[in-house]
Amino acid sequence: MSRRFRFLLVLAMLIAATVVACLRPGQSGVSLASVRQLWSDTLRDVDQPGLRLTRLSASEEMQLGADLLQTMPWTEDPVAAARLVRVSQPMLLHVHRGNITYQFHVVHASMINAFALPGGQILVTDALLGFVQSDSELAEVLGHEMAHVDLRHAVEHYQYQYRLGSLVELLHRLATMPYSADQELDADAEGLRLAIAAGYDPAAAPALFERMQRQFHEPASPHATTPAGELAHSLGDALGSYFRSHPPSEERARRLRELADGARKRQAGRKP
Repeated sequence: MSRRFRFLLVLAMLIAATVVACLRPGQSGVSLASVRQLWSDTLRDVDQPGLRLTRLSASEEMQLGADLLQTMPWTEDPVAAARLVRVSQPMLLHVHRGNITYQFHVVHASMINAFALPGGQILVTDALLGFVQSDSELAEVLGHEMAHVDLRHAVEHYQYQYRLGSLVELLHRLATMPYSADQELDADAEGLRLAIAAGYDPAAAPALFERMQRQFHEPASPHATTPAGELAHSLGDALGSYFRSHPPSEERARRLRELADGARKRQAGRKP
């Protein structure tokens, strides 16, 4: 069985799993979390063989990230980027993928945003840099984006196209869209771990998202009653703004608060 045929078989299974999850009869009051547990875990398990077959080496990933960076239309602020480098340095000691070299960029843009490209290219807009109120809040933002690289989320968006072409990549993105929000929550948790390990205040993470919710008058997330309805919400969110394409700030703040509280209790338990 050829490598390409095996991959296409895995992709077909992935798409079939998505359809089955959407058509599965739901109970009333289905929450985002309950749908993700049923749906996203299945898709991830089915997707893993394809991701392994198309995996890029660290050098290939870093070259891809550098090439993508050259296509970015914004101008950079290297002076402001020095703050990102300073805040990130203690966190870099705690990443899992030590063969990735991280580079940090501040770009001029009016939107409050940050994102990661494959290979450790981390971009933060100057608007977001003006929004954070402390190095600890900035550390959570940077840790979140670094986690997308460390957990391979960033490169997984591109590796199928790199190996097999743009059409296959488009099919893969459509099939795996339902678990992108879970990747954001995973990156939140891993980013918080990096920030705490580097000595930053864990309370800054939930505080940041609580302020985002107030600043942008973000409404509470509506509750779908079926998995298909949840998918409709997810697709609509993906076409919206940065904050709507991520899990609601309210949900992120709640989860981060729980993680931060747990970290503080563990730290207190270790004290003599």
